[in-house]
Formats: sequence, C-alpha cells, structure tokens
Amino acid sequence: MQAIGVWMLLQAPQIPGPPRGFGTNEADIVVDAANVLSSANIALINRVAFDVRAKSGGEITVVTLPDIGDRDPAMVALEIGRQWKVGSLAEIGDRSRNTGAVVLLVPKETNSDGRGRCYISTGQGVEGFITDAASGTICRSVTPLFMQQDYGNALEQIALQVGQLFAREFNFSLDTALAASTRQIPDQPVRQRRSSGIPPQLIFFLVLLFFVLSSFRRRGRRQRRGCGGGLPLIIPFPIGGGHQRSGGWGGGGFGGGGGFGGGFGGFGGGGGFSGGGGGSSW
Repeated sequence: MQAIGVWMLLQAPQIPGPPRGFGTNEADIVVDAANVLSSANIALINRVAFDVRAKSGGEITVVTLPDIGDRDPAMVALEIGRQWKVGSLAEIGDRSRNTGAVVLLVPKETNSDGRGRCYISTGQGVEGFITDAASGTICRSVTPLFMQQDYGNALEQIALQVGQLFAREFNFSLDTALAASTRQIPDQPVRQRRSSGIPPQLIFFLVLLFFVLSSFRRRGRRQRRGCGGGLPLIIPFPIGGGHQRSGGWGGGGFGGGGGFGGGFGGFGGGGGFSGGGGGSSW
C-alpha cells in the first residue's frame, strides 16, 4: 500500500506556485510552465484578467503545464484552484461567491500520453454563468488552433470568451481594445450560460423509474387474481438534490468529442471551487 502511495506521488505533476499578480496588483496572472506563450500573448491575457478583476472582483488565471502524465486534467485544474484559492477574495462581488476560473493547457507535443488537453475549471460562484457545457464549448472552439500548435492565440481567445461571460453576468464592458479583439469569437458559449441542459441525474432517475414501474406493472398483471398489490415504490435518493455540489472544489467533467467525464468529492476549505468545468482533447 505504501508503494502504491509513493508511485502516485511520483506520477502527480508538480503544481507551480501562483503567478506574481495573483492576489496582488501586479500585472501577471499567467503561469506558462510549458513555454508556449509569447510576451504579447501573456500581456493580452493579463489585461483581460485584470480588467475582469477590477470590474467584478472575479479572477481568471491561465496555466500551461508541459506534462500531467496519466492524471485527469480536471483533477489538475481542480488542485490548482484549491492551492491558489482562485476567486476566494473577490472584493467587488460577494466574497462568498468564489468567482474564479482556472484555464489549464497541456500541449500535445510535450504530454507523455501524446494527447493535448484543455480544461476550464470553475469556482462555485461562476458555475451559474460559466456552465460545464460552456467551458467545454469554449475549449473546443479553439481546437483548430491547438492542432496548429498556435497555443498563444488559442489561449487569448479562451481568456476573452471567459471574460465576456464575466462581463455579461456582472453587467460591465471589457475595455475598448479587448472588446475589439472579441469580434472574431463565436458567441455559442455565451448562449449556453442560460441553460446547461437536462441534469444527467434527472435522466438517470427517469429511466430507472420507467423500468421500476414497468416491472411492477407486469407483476400486477400476473398477481391480479392472487393476493394482489405490489411492493411500494422506494426512491433511493432525493430528486431535488442529486445534482447539487457541496462547498469547496468538487466535481466536473469534459464535454463533447474527445472529452472526458468524471466527478470528485467536495472540498471544504478556502478557495471555493466546487470543481465544475469542462474541456477537450486533441
């Protein structure tokens, strides 16, 4: 058992420390450990992040890692959110909203499994307007750029799209230069913020209910002339709370083709990430 624990520790990617601008007024909120961004890329992403923070209190951070081994990128992004406490100190918005988002990129060329990964992990306070579906759509919208190894432009567009969602939610406008840069960005993720679709738990419950009722109906026909009556229907879990996440950084998944699924347990500490999010691979 101890050997397994050591192996898992060796396999886990090293989470870098937060950038200089995280939690301060310094204009640097990007960690480019994979070394795929130019100074111009970093400057634009920083401008988006600091414009969002100045006008809403929300925090966006962008992290590139050269390799995450066999780890789920959602777990890595979740760990970054936990360690850095992204969005936990929003001053303009309500502090309890935990308005933070982590954008994680792992280039295909350096990842040991030969696949590129993009994942957007969301704090508890932004899940209502940066849905899991929207996160996945944003990552997939720049997949052609990822495949061309144009990671700088791809992450600029992701930052701008996430910034637009903050602007809509908190009723502000990105500064003029940034707004001009968003004209080429598709608005599909923005539309999705209003509805994330039918919760998977509800679909599962309805399918289960259908089979249970069908079973009792068939039993009732066989026993109609016997003692009659079937066993009472027992619902093993509440309908309302099945899809809710409890405090901290919890679960999330990848959406769409080439994506991933899965969920994680809750996290009760500071940082306020419930682990929602979505992403893509190529």
